Amino acid sequence: MGSTKLLVVDDEKDLLELLVKRLTRKGYEVHSAKSAENALPLLKKFYFDIAIFDIRLPEMDGITLLKETKQIQPDIEIIVLTGHGTIETAIEAMKQGAFDYVTKPYNLKELEIIIEKAGDNKRLIEKNDSMRKIIRQQNEFQIVGESSTIQNVIQLTERIADSMVPVLIEGESGTGKELFAKALHFWSSRCDEPFVAVNSGALPEQLLESELFGHIRGAFTGANQDKKGLVEAADGGTLFLDELAEMPLVLQVKLLRFLESGEFRRVGDVRERKVNVRVVTATNANMEKEVVAGNIREDLFYRLNVMRLVIPPLRERKEDIPLLIDFFLENKNCEKRLSQAAMNELKQYSFPGNVRELHHLIERGILLARTNIIEPVDLFIGNHERKKSEREEVLLSLEDVEKAHIETILFETSWNKTKAAEQLGISVRNLYRKIEQFNLMKS
Repeated sequence: MGSTKLLVVDDEKDLLELLVKRLTRKGYEVHSAKSAENALPLLKKFYFDIAIFDIRLPEMDGITLLKETKQIQPDIEIIVLTGHGTIETAIEAMKQGAFDYVTKPYNLKELEIIIEKAGDNKRLIEKNDSMRKIIRQQNEFQIVGESSTIQNVIQLTERIADSMVPVLIEGESGTGKELFAKALHFWSSRCDEPFVAVNSGALPEQLLESELFGHIRGAFTGANQDKKGLVEAADGGTLFLDELAEMPLVLQVKLLRFLESGEFRRVGDVRERKVNVRVVTATNANMEKEVVAGNIREDLFYRLNVMRLVIPPLRERKEDIPLLIDFFLENKNCEKRLSQAAMNELKQYSFPGNVRELHHLIERGILLARTNIIEPVDLFIGNHERKKSEREEVLLSLEDVEKAHIETILFETSWNKTKAAEQLGISVRNLYRKIEQFNLMKS
């Protein structure tokens, strides 16, 4: 009750003072005015939960004030006071959006009960609006899965969503790291502010700093005007840095300074700027190994690794595969369904490309299936030779599976490295590294 703000408007001085004192003692924060002309500036300056208006006011009557108030603060609850026994006036006030009315002379206890009801009604509306917002947001980035492995991550995400601490999200390509970054944002009090995603491996080093922090006119050739960076665009919200291991070391120094102080400079500028941003980072690399290899600064790693979310690969939560398939089919408004043979095929597959790969396989099945039943042949699972019995099947190492998957994607995209990197969910630079690591050659 202590945070509930009331505005009382009545031209009867003694009654107004009595009401203000009584309600203040009850724990309300009360403002008062003797006329509509005095009340309107208060309504424009302060936010009120509940307003109490006398119907008969000098110059502007209570009904007109009610209409004006609803224009300024549509969500306010209004109680009108009428001392003239004109029930028609009270009904008109209700039609214009008043919560309730009280006739003069009124019992203070009765008025207090109505004020409590108005407060309860406002809180219920706000709660319902909040729930509707959450439902809309969850529908936009629904996290599908009932397995204990994914549920544990979801529950941890909910617990830390409203914290300001940096979060490091780790997981293989295609597991849904950006999905969880969005969950951290939209399940927090920052949900109405911007969510800005930056792919650290998608831009050349010389452009990434400008993209992140902005630049001023003349900072470099082609900088014809000042440009706001993505850090400023995310002010008040969340900045999501994907593929952190791809960020150049020089830029990591500036990122560390920004994380510690919230301050930065645009490229070519001497002026310090400051923003309020929650930073979430993601990588499909092993961060400890990247630190040892010298690709990630150790001090930056410890600054980012305050809280860590590890997204499990799909092969560790295969019981979620049917749920994910249903979700993908429903999102496509598709009436096609998988045959039992196709479902069994998918349940046995190792999914090196994780949920993203499953999504692509289902899209392929929808396109190729000639009937409403998607068969194994429609899925065309590349490098998935499972014609032998389970005893004869050769178990591949994770590295061999990753190599085979990358080789398949390169073949399917005719070695178009930009398209292949996009399908794999990695940067082109990272793809070149993988090609060299696995000694892949175009056949």
